[in-house]
Amino acid sequence: MVSGAAGLRATVVIAIFAVLVMSSLGHPRNKPLCSDCSSLCNTNCAAMVMANCSNECNYQFSCQQCQSQVRQACCKNFCSSSDGTSSYSCCPNNCVDGDCSTCSCCNAAIQNSCVSACSDRYCRACQDGISQQCMSSCLSNCNDHCVKIDC
Repeated sequence: MVSGAAGLRATVVIAIFAVLVMSSLGHPRNKPLCSDCSSLCNTNCAAMVMANCSNECNYQFSCQQCQSQVRQACCKNFCSSSDGTSSYSCCPNNCVDGDCSTCSCCNAAIQNSCVSACSDRYCRACQDGISQQCMSSCLSNCNDHCVKIDC
């Protein structure tokens, strides 16, 4: 099995090669123009970030699940201290067996309990890491193989 770092390096090399080949189509010397390296690498690395960080950046579903579960449990717990027909204005009547989606008594509990599930920090870390590694390699490779136009 290929390690994550080795797999990423192989993906970067393949992507850089693809950028150089695709950008050279129709160019007489089969190399990209040096002035195009930045935009070619930006486009290529943006696609690579999207492909490699999709799991880390798809946190909205787990966030919504967490919020729903915490709201339901908190609301039922909050209302079980009463007779099940909450007289509290922040929870609906029959909140023990009913719908707790409007129960605002639990907003703080939801916010505190779902911090990790609703955070984009892993997404941003993935995006930053892949982008930095990809851009560095891509620009270096592109600049080593590009055509400079002399005025």
